[in-house]
Amino acid sequence: MVKLFAKFLVLVLISLSFFVPTTLAKENEAPVTVTLEKNETVNRDYFAAGDTVRILGTINGDAYIAGGTVFIDGAINGDLLVAGGTIQISGTVKNDVRALGGTVNFGNTVGGNVTVGAGTAMFSPQAKIGGSLLAGAGTLDLYSPVGRGITAGAGTFTLNNTVGGDMLIAVEEMLFQAKTKVAGDVTYWSEKEAQIADNVALSGDLVYHRVEKNESKPSINKDGKKGFMAAVAGISIVLIGIGFITLFVTGLLIMWLLPVFTDKTVSYMHKNPWGAFGMGIVAVIFLPILSITAMATVVGIPLGIFLGAILALLCLVGHIYAAVFIGKGIFSGMKTEVHRAWQLLVGLVVLGILSLIPVLGWLARIVFVLIGTGAILFEKNSVYRQMRSKHLV
Repeated sequence: MVKLFAKFLVLVLISLSFFVPTTLAKENEAPVTVTLEKNETVNRDYFAAGDTVRILGTINGDAYIAGGTVFIDGAINGDLLVAGGTIQISGTVKNDVRALGGTVNFGNTVGGNVTVGAGTAMFSPQAKIGGSLLAGAGTLDLYSPVGRGITAGAGTFTLNNTVGGDMLIAVEEMLFQAKTKVAGDVTYWSEKEAQIADNVALSGDLVYHRVEKNESKPSINKDGKKGFMAAVAGISIVLIGIGFITLFVTGLLIMWLLPVFTDKTVSYMHKNPWGAFGMGIVAVIFLPILSITAMATVVGIPLGIFLGAILALLCLVGHIYAAVFIGKGIFSGMKTEVHRAWQLLVGLVVLGILSLIPVLGWLARIVFVLIGTGAILFEKNSVYRQMRSKHLV
């Protein structure tokens, strides 16, 4: 059974060499900077990841970008998918934008829809959204026009421009400044009513749903309902326990089979987390696309299923290495080296706690898993040699 698992893992990692595009950023201990110069034009889809990524030229295709700091100052004549600590989009994007970051700033035209998740999302007056906006942010400042509607959840939401459709908002605090014009209905949920300036023009209805600070939980008076809820809770605890144990045992097995690979992978996660994150995004985007494309024909169904299995196993192992990465960081201040089993255990507990935190906790967990997944791909070339040394393949 161990040899079968090992052989399948090798097959997965070798296969990814052919199915997952390589990022333009190279592995290096020094900070990685990737730049598409102003006079450069890329006539295909573009992939880049590094500590700093600068897009100054033109991309005639979709762009997939990840970095600690990302600057988009050129032209993207396709879709943009970007993730990073700080993201500045000052160039034009012809189609849709999907952005995930700590701080995301928009300063130019987006021809299609915008989906953004951020601690702070800022749309300047120079920006323009041709389609709709879907946003989740701690602070959302919208000073640019939106061609269609807005769906958003935010701590603080400020609007000071035109919206061409309906608005559906869940917010702690909302402010409509003087230049606000909304062509459709505004429906929002909040603890307090929105602050609306005198010159605001709302063409549709303004519907306010008050959210009480301390809403009472629905009481359960019937024994049957109590029993049902208790049974559901019990089953959930059992399933969570089984999943945790499965991850822990699988992690121990992988670390025993691939000790050197584990060391190199976790080390790479520390050296270049954003590069690994970018590669992880590339994997989770392209493998499903390739799988679905392959299954469009009867002949390609086995390949599509295989690619789906690759993605599932890759994310599983990425989850394990993310846990080791977190555990190692927690124990880094200790004088003596802590065994990897303890690092794995503590890391899995932390990831489990993150999953209990709505939105931000889940986002953090996804980021860690993507970093682990990407690091595996960067270090995949050493797997086969280790398997040979153990006579497993």
